[in-house]
Amino acid sequence: MHSVATIACAAAAPGSGAVRRRRRLLLAFALLVTDATGAAAFPFLDATNQDQVPTGTELSSPDTQDLLHQLQLANGLSPPAGGGWTIVPRINVQEELTDNVLQLNSPRQADLVTYLSPGVSIAGDLPRVQMTFDFAPILALYANETSLNALTEQMTGLASVTVVPDLFYVDVRGLSGVQSVYGGLGGVGTLGAPANANLMAPGSVPSLAGNTLGLTRDNEYQTSSLAISPYLLRRLGDWGTLKLGYSLAMTRSDTLSGFAASPLPSGGLNAQSLLTNEAIAHYDTGDALTSAKNSVDVNLTQSQSTFGGVYPPGGGLPAAGGTNFSSTSNIISDTLTYQLNRTVALLGSIGHEDITYTETGFQGIHDMTWSFGTTLTPNPDTALTVSYGHQYGTNSLAVTGHYAATARTVLNVSYGTTLGTQLQMVQSQLNLAAAGANRSLINAQTGGSLFATTNALAPQDGVFRTTSLVLGTQTTLDRDIISLNLLLASQSSTGAGPAFATSDQTISVSWVHQMRPDMTVSGGLSLSWMSQPAQVGFIPGNSLSAVATAAWQYQITETLGASISYSFFERQSAVTSYNMYQNMLILGLSKTF
Repeated sequence: MHSVATIACAAAAPGSGAVRRRRRLLLAFALLVTDATGAAAFPFLDATNQDQVPTGTELSSPDTQDLLHQLQLANGLSPPAGGGWTIVPRINVQEELTDNVLQLNSPRQADLVTYLSPGVSIAGDLPRVQMTFDFAPILALYANETSLNALTEQMTGLASVTVVPDLFYVDVRGLSGVQSVYGGLGGVGTLGAPANANLMAPGSVPSLAGNTLGLTRDNEYQTSSLAISPYLLRRLGDWGTLKLGYSLAMTRSDTLSGFAASPLPSGGLNAQSLLTNEAIAHYDTGDALTSAKNSVDVNLTQSQSTFGGVYPPGGGLPAAGGTNFSSTSNIISDTLTYQLNRTVALLGSIGHEDITYTETGFQGIHDMTWSFGTTLTPNPDTALTVSYGHQYGTNSLAVTGHYAATARTVLNVSYGTTLGTQLQMVQSQLNLAAAGANRSLINAQTGGSLFATTNALAPQDGVFRTTSLVLGTQTTLDRDIISLNLLLASQSSTGAGPAFATSDQTISVSWVHQMRPDMTVSGGLSLSWMSQPAQVGFIPGNSLSAVATAAWQYQITETLGASISYSFFERQSAVTSYNMYQNMLILGLSKTF
């Protein structure tokens, strides 16, 4: 199994070399988690922390043998033992029978939909290249509503390239997925999910050919993000580590204006695009001091945003035209960490931020930043950072952590406040991404889910202050995986346009059970309470939505699988015309090569 990087805590006499090494490792881990207090700008993972992603916990040998069946459920695509490439082409064919293909209150129309989705999964581990990549175009063909025929895509990709060992590296990452224009039914969306997700993927409602909600091109957004980040990273002996980097990122979100969504969607209603240039410098002291460590960070970011439509006063659909504005964010900070004892580190930082948006109505932020807090590491598989401070022009609390309650149960938490457009939040979350089981993207700091807020809330133009809490737990038994997740998110506009605020509270649970090595059943339930103003763009006002799914999968041969699943969706809205429910029965075949 994947495991959390453990910190050596072997018993040793006070003052011994082992104790000093243990303190240094604890201090480094504390600093690693401390970065969670703000939004991730530059990619979080680099050559110094690739092995510290909390994706599980180390099991003893007897447990490993007992969990043979569970391993077949949880483990995703991985490179060959000893390094190399694993490349798995595939094709998925699914047939959906639905009683409300348009997902409308009325008229309700039944239809038969065929999904064709070729794809490829790649995992590589070489001395100078580490990569995970999963991509699949998704062709939807409707028997009756042929005007809804569409081609979208689902993609996740992360790569780290060592150009010059111990000096020059390049980070490349990409993302593509679909989400509802109304906000996720049950808070569910596909950003960060693997393409053509296997029904055994833990912690999620089984996906329908990369489209969890069976959305049509009339009610879905395609969001894509690509970024490349070259950087220099040099260890200066015991004196510290220096990192200098530059990042170029392009993100686009759009409804489909025609049959196909391009790799960077364009031309649809309410389109958004974001081009970001970022430069960073980071220096932290090394092992010269055993109990204290200091780090200095400089982050300079320039972005250009384009919105494809402007919301008129009082709401309604965006008018033709659009707006363009630029933004800058220059932040410098100095952080001091003191390792009080084996389990407690005290943290304090001070700095300055200059944040501007040329969008009319936004008040620039030019003030001091500060924070103080603590990191608790009571055992090698647990770390919790809690801090309070002033950043992005407001005082706020930040919490990030993970806890291995047992060898089979892992909990994670993330809470914080950010400032920016919705696409800036997508880029920020992508910078936090690490490869998880079954090719999904997870939070590299906590091991929890990413893009939960983006998937849950409706896409909107503007600059927002966003606060979110993500809680998750996963238990792996001999033949079962049980996951529970909670999302609390609120978003309020800070610039031009109609002032509005939205919030979402989502709770979801999923269960995967292996009946035998070639047969699996799974189920999921997600409930979402959304508070939002009606008649702003596509938003249907306050609503309660639910998603329930049950699925059965049979592996006919090593390369051919069959599945049948049933899904029920419902939304109850303050605006009656948005009330809807839908039943879906899906039959599928999946062939790998």
